[in-house]
Amino acid sequence: MLQALGVAYPAIIVRDMQASLDFYTRLGLRLLCVEPNRDDAESIVATLAVGDDASFLQLVGPTHAGVNISEAKVGVGSMQYLALQVSRAQMRDMFHALSVAGVQGSEVIARGYERLVFLEDPNGVLVTLVAWEPEPPEGMSRARVLARAAEIREQSGATFIEDTHVFQAIAELGAE
Repeated sequence: MLQALGVAYPAIIVRDMQASLDFYTRLGLRLLCVEPNRDDAESIVATLAVGDDASFLQLVGPTHAGVNISEAKVGVGSMQYLALQVSRAQMRDMFHALSVAGVQGSEVIARGYERLVFLEDPNGVLVTLVAWEPEPPEGMSRARVLARAAEIREQSGATFIEDTHVFQAIAELGAE
C-alpha cells in the first residue's frame, strides 16, 4: 500500500514574486532557493522552508512584469499542485503500488533531484508524489541540504538543482 510520508510542498501560483517572498518571509518562512521553472521559461520557482525544515512551500511566479501566469480572484487561491512526499523505495515500486490502490497516474518522471508521479484527484486538483533520488540520511535537514545544493548550483553556473548538487550537499553536510 502507498504511504505518503507527509506534504512535500504546495506550489502556489503568484502574481508578484517579490511581494510574495516578502509576505511569506515575514511569516517566518526561510527562502532556500530560486531557480527557473522547468516547465515554463517565463516563470521562476522559489522554495521556502516551513517551521521544522522538513516542510516546504513553493511559489511559482513570473520572471518579469507583464507576464500573467494565472488570474486569481478574491476568495479563490490558485494552487498549481499539491506535492506529497514518498520514500525513494516507494517511488521505485510506484506503478505497482498505484495499480494495487486502483489509482491512475503518470509514469515516474526524473526531474533534477526529484522523482515525480502526477495524479489528478476527483476534484481536478493535480497531486504530485515526490521522492528525492539522493535521499538525505535520517536526521539530516532537507532544508539545509536544499539550501547548500542551491549554493553549489549557483557556484557551478548550472540552471537547475540536479542530483549531483544534492549528492554533494549531503556529503558536505555529513562531513560536518
